[in-house]
Amino acid sequence: MTTGFNSGMRNHRVTILNKVQLSEKAFGEKTSYRRDGSLWSSYEFTKGTKALREGSLDAYDSVIFRMNFSANVTITRESLIEMHGKIYQIQSLNEDHVENKIIIRATEMTTQVNIVPKPEPEPSASEI
Repeated sequence: MTTGFNSGMRNHRVTILNKVQLSEKAFGEKTSYRRDGSLWSSYEFTKGTKALREGSLDAYDSVIFRMNFSANVTITRESLIEMHGKIYQIQSLNEDHVENKIIIRATEMTTQVNIVPKPEPEPSASEI
C-alpha cells in the first residue's frame, strides 16, 4: 500500500508562511508572516460546478494544493502559501495522517503581506 501523493504529481515548489508569534511583535504592529519552509506540491485551479457555485468572480483565483506531510514544515489554517511570487490564503485544509496527504483549497490574495526574515541565531560562547 502506497501512502502520500507520488513525486511525479508534486511538481511545484511552494513556501509555507506562518504568523509571527505575538511575543515577537511590537504592540500595534501589522500581522507579519515568516517563511518557515518549502515543499513539493501539485497545483490546479478549481473547476466545474463547485467553482461556479462559489461565485464566478473568484472561481479563477481558487486553487487546490496537494502535498505530503513534512516533519520540517508546520501548516495550519492560518498559514499562507507562496508560489511563483503569488500568495494564497488557505480556505480549507484537509489532512489524512494515515495516508500521509494534505489537500488545501486556497484563494489568491491581492493585498500586500508583511513578510519578515528569520532571526539570526545567537552566537554561541565558543564563537565569540
